[in-house]
Amino acid sequence: APEGSLLRYLYILAATASASGVPYALTFLRRTNGALSRKADRLAGPGGGEMALTYAFNEKRSIDRDRKMSTEEAIKRWQWHNYVRTWVLVLGTVAGALAVAMD
Repeated sequence: APEGSLLRYLYILAATASASGVPYALTFLRRTNGALSRKADRLAGPGGGEMALTYAFNEKRSIDRDRKMSTEEAIKRWQWHNYVRTWVLVLGTVAGALAVAMD
């Protein structure tokens, strides 16, 4: 796509938004995931050691959030962040589909 064209911007938007899901989860969801993992560990015992359950488990910010938030509050926080992440990924998909259709 030519430099400065709408098509080029759509491809850039699609690539950036589509690749943002994991970094978003590893940064913005980190404390909440850690807090929820700690709560689950107390209620159901340790999981199988999956990275998704352990990567933020012992971090100070996860421990603080675990202490300060009820399970319901932590789930609502996770739900909001996941909603934002989902819509960013949808935006990337739509931008990519539009770019391919225009190309």
